Amino acid sequence: MGVMPGGVDVAAPSAAPDGIATRTVPILLRRPIPWAVGAVTVLAAVLRLVGLGDVAPNAFYDAAVRSMSMSWHNFFFGAFDPHAFLSIDKPPLDLWLQVLSVKLFGWGSFALKLPEALAGTLAVPLLYDTVRRAAGPPAGLAAAAALALSPESVLTSRSDTMDSVMMLLVIAALWLTIRACAEVRSRRSLVLAGVALGLAFNVKLLEAMLAVPALVVLYSLAGDGSARRKLADLAWAGAAFVGVGLSWAVLVTLAPGSHPWSVGSSDGSVWNAIFVFNGVGRAPSAASTTTGGPGLLRLLEPSGWHFNQLFGSVLVAALALGVAGAAVSVLREWTESARAAVLPRALAISIAVWIAVAVLVFDAVATMHTRYMEALSPALAVAIGYGAVTLAGLYEWRGRPGMPAVPAMVAALIVICLYAGGLYPDSIATGALALVIAAVGAARLVRTGGAGAQAARWLTVILILACALAFPVHESVLLARQHANDSGGLAADNRAQTNALSDYLSPRTAGVRYELAVDNPLLVAPLIIRDQRAILPLTPGFGTHQLFSVAALRAAIAAGQVRYGLVTDRSCSANASGKAYCTPAALWIRRHGVDVTRGAHLSGRSHLYLLSAGSA
Repeated sequence: MGVMPGGVDVAAPSAAPDGIATRTVPILLRRPIPWAVGAVTVLAAVLRLVGLGDVAPNAFYDAAVRSMSMSWHNFFFGAFDPHAFLSIDKPPLDLWLQVLSVKLFGWGSFALKLPEALAGTLAVPLLYDTVRRAAGPPAGLAAAAALALSPESVLTSRSDTMDSVMMLLVIAALWLTIRACAEVRSRRSLVLAGVALGLAFNVKLLEAMLAVPALVVLYSLAGDGSARRKLADLAWAGAAFVGVGLSWAVLVTLAPGSHPWSVGSSDGSVWNAIFVFNGVGRAPSAASTTTGGPGLLRLLEPSGWHFNQLFGSVLVAALALGVAGAAVSVLREWTESARAAVLPRALAISIAVWIAVAVLVFDAVATMHTRYMEALSPALAVAIGYGAVTLAGLYEWRGRPGMPAVPAMVAALIVICLYAGGLYPDSIATGALALVIAAVGAARLVRTGGAGAQAARWLTVILILACALAFPVHESVLLARQHANDSGGLAADNRAQTNALSDYLSPRTAGVRYELAVDNPLLVAPLIIRDQRAILPLTPGFGTHQLFSVAALRAAIAAGQVRYGLVTDRSCSANASGKAYCTPAALWIRRHGVDVTRGAHLSGRSHLYLLSAGSA
């Protein structure tokens, strides 16, 4: 991670206008550049919002949004189905935003994904201001550009999963931690950082905690006061994080009345879903072969959704520029026996910790999706921006303008080109090499001095970023044009099957309490979205826990509450005994129901059965 030289030592406390002492930190090239930040933000918005309505949905979470919009009870519990037999596997904070969006703009793909797209867009100017406070506007602008153009972040922001909202909250926690480092009375800002992390936990659980070690390191190195005071401040922030992070789970547990069964849990509780299904259950013992198994170089391999293109090129750029920038700082500035600014150095070290922790975790987890990497994308963007500015010499050191580090810069850019050159068309690789040559030329102009030296420094930064991001930009534009998303997984939307099932059931179940009984309720998520009818789930979808016994199912049939059952038609051998379609209730439907699959014009493994009161 590149360490930005500080320019001057941290100043002594000075009196603020309100009488509160604050610590001043070196801010490099203090003049703001709002037009450039605005342009980068607009670019981020275009990549995330254009064609958003044409992006395919995630039926599992969209069904929950549909069900949650039907009652306050469903809204609070994060209900998956209209009757709230089941709830989603995570706290519903992000889905609350989606419910608000569809209430304001109407049901549709655009409204469902709008909160994520806006979060991914707003993260860009927030990251700019975060880095600006520690390392100056040039580094902030470069980091913001890297985040705006990151393919993984573009893809995730265009998907109706919750990772981009989580990422925005994590950046907010970093912003507040940097504020705390620059203040004498820092506890309030640090506690608010804990609150932001607690909210992020309520969006994407343990994924939001990957930044925690980095934030602790940042405040420990750059915070004000003694070690004892810093420890106390961190304890208060930790208490805020735990209190906010577990607030929804505690309220749900204490709420009176019946509670939905949390999808993914083994006992129905939200605690099991949070810490077992979404926690220790991600251990590498059950690695998925479809998304790339655990391994040291997993994020650089063409496994999963071509991680090497979506993420690998950004990771390599961050490491190459960051390491080169760090080497330059150590060999040039630190050898002058001048104390580097506390906050820039602390930010650099904390970002290195962030990257190391996240990469190790991602290399080890059982199943890896592209969207998970949103927890790391801010750190990589900072590394790229910070390193680019360091190598270009766009700073002042002890009152003197910085100078580009040409050999280190060329080495870093060659590493980037060598990795990514084989992944993309020759024309892009050739263009990147041309940018390397142009960057060297711009850096040489700086060394000539004169009135144009500062402009040449800016040009060098731009060319470094252009070379580092040429490959990610190509991928990001392609993702937007193809209306790609990372919402795949549970409850794939088969439009033809859903329409056929709905058309058959609607006239035959009018006035019936449950539209149908189903062995795996996750498979009928598209039907819930379309018909907004209550279903009778025989299992939670994961595992074989019986939500309804044979006796309860027969009683519902006899009472006229359900007339049809949808069950997977597969043999229940010893290897399949743990499947939802092999539970006693599912087997009873197959033995006693009348198969009407052909009449309903359905195909595939799921068979539809007519359930008569006589058979019950």
